[in-house]
Amino acid sequence: MLAWAFPCANADEVGALLRALGKHRYLMETDHRLHWTVDEALAAHEPFAHHARQFAERCKREQDLDLSSYEPTLWRPASIDEITAVLHLFWTPGRVAQEASVRLRALLEQQGLPIPSREPFEGDPDFPDHPQLVQLSWRLLPICDLDPDRHAGALRALEDCGEEVDVATPVDQEGPDLGVLELTEGTLEGALLSEFLVWADGSRVYNDYVFRGACKAARLPWLPEGPEVNDKD
Repeated sequence: MLAWAFPCANADEVGALLRALGKHRYLMETDHRLHWTVDEALAAHEPFAHHARQFAERCKREQDLDLSSYEPTLWRPASIDEITAVLHLFWTPGRVAQEASVRLRALLEQQGLPIPSREPFEGDPDFPDHPQLVQLSWRLLPICDLDPDRHAGALRALEDCGEEVDVATPVDQEGPDLGVLELTEGTLEGALLSEFLVWADGSRVYNDYVFRGACKAARLPWLPEGPEVNDKD
């Protein structure tokens, strides 16, 4: 996978981008997930309080559940509204963000999960810190399934560039590693401390077309930069 950089300035711009990436006509499916600690850290707010209560009931039933493990069900499916709410609550300066950050760090420490000793957004993309608290994933239609009329723009761009591509395989895109440091220290007075990366495999031209369209739909006054030279398997 190669990284495409979106210089989003704040939670509002990231939210607009995420919504646009989940609505365009080249999308096949999405899979966004939240770790249980996020719900618990934000349990003063709905809908996170509801999910935190449900998870607490599950823990009573499954007392041998290892809350620090890689067990897939420790992450739950989340809507884009829930994802953007998480980012706003953690990245908007004030008491709410401070309390959520303290709570989140305490939860991780209670489970014996260390706080990484690095700067936000500077983790190794090939070996992300555990746990990844917010997981973002999109899958695009394979090129062979694109409709000549409905998807004429991307097909024309692919034809014009002459890029050799795998037309039969769906294209996967993933958001950045959003762990404890990214949520609790990823902004300064509400300003994001890094470009927002989206990782993508498959055709560069196809991804470029989709990302440019998402920027336009999100009314962001810039275009994505990428892919970066560093790659992620």
